[in-house]
Amino acid sequence: MIKAFTATTREVDDPKAAVSEITSALNIEKNLLKNSLGIISCFSDFEETGVLKAVCDSLPFDCIGTTTCLCAANGEADQIIFAITVLTSDDCNFKTVVLPIVGDYEKAVDTVLGKQLAQSASMPVVFLSYFPLINIISGDMILTAIDKVTGGIPLFGTAAVDHTMDYSTAKTIYNGEAFREMAVLGAVYGSPKITYEIASLNENKIRKQKAIITESDGNILIGVNGKTALEYLEEIGLTRNELATGLGIIPLVVDHKDGTKPVARAVFALTPEGHAVCGGAMPVNAILSIGRVGAEDVLQTTEKTMISLVENDSAILGYSCMARYLALGAENVAEAEKVGEIAGDTRYMFTCSGGEICPLPDSDGKLKNFYHNYTAVFCRIS
Repeated sequence: MIKAFTATTREVDDPKAAVSEITSALNIEKNLLKNSLGIISCFSDFEETGVLKAVCDSLPFDCIGTTTCLCAANGEADQIIFAITVLTSDDCNFKTVVLPIVGDYEKAVDTVLGKQLAQSASMPVVFLSYFPLINIISGDMILTAIDKVTGGIPLFGTAAVDHTMDYSTAKTIYNGEAFREMAVLGAVYGSPKITYEIASLNENKIRKQKAIITESDGNILIGVNGKTALEYLEEIGLTRNELATGLGIIPLVVDHKDGTKPVARAVFALTPEGHAVCGGAMPVNAILSIGRVGAEDVLQTTEKTMISLVENDSAILGYSCMARYLALGAENVAEAEKVGEIAGDTRYMFTCSGGEICPLPDSDGKLKNFYHNYTAVFCRIS
């Protein structure tokens, strides 16, 4: 069994005050069990002012996580906030590992992660996963490299994000240090109760036209129905102006034909050849559709998912795509506030995401790891 405790602070300029507020709220002398792990989400300023390191140095367990541009916990939702959820247990164990995502990162993942698994008497039930946001290496590529080593152990988490236009301060977090090019994993061992859910696109907003991906290269969509990606998109009625100005709000929907729920994909750019650079893998022979995302859809899908998750004596971790945050416009905290409203007394932490990591069950009930876009992903753990 895993218990959870959550604390927040807005003391961005005063490390001493922040430590006092966090440690007082966690009351670790009373609440901490034999094994513990801290999950952090915070605005990047908390790293720059030394609050992040001070808080982590004050705690007697490993802390992992990411920066974000919006965080919600304990009934609060704001940009400039530091939140930590502590998972603690007498019969479950936690181990952390840092993976460099530079150069021959696949070899590094194989060596570092493989060594940790080889030294463990049992296999983790999940890796809480925090990926860097790197232009030249998609989150799906990192996920695939980890899957090859672990054999598909469930991954749940997020890619780092921040409030800047170029995401220059988006970093992963490990024990008070913040990294631009490191993935950080927290392995959970034992027999906790874990449930995964996603809130994605409104099914009624997905176009009826279906197509087949006929050529791709990882996250590059090259051909659809034998045409280039650009030709296909224009053929179904998207104008060049829409494609030039609205790529970030036109989600693709990929059905892997294996019984898992369809996965939403962002299109980040179109190449001169008419290929689409997407936010995740675009496998050949998968079914492709086009969706839409709006403020009402964001709130409705999240509300429906959260209602099914809330349970006494559990904790909920949630990560929601930056596109959902942007779709809410001036009311960009509305989804986070909705989560807090439904969670009630349930411990939760909900933050904005640069890419969502969550497994989905296939037609046989086997969990398969996916990297999502336009999605809010949730993990209930107890």
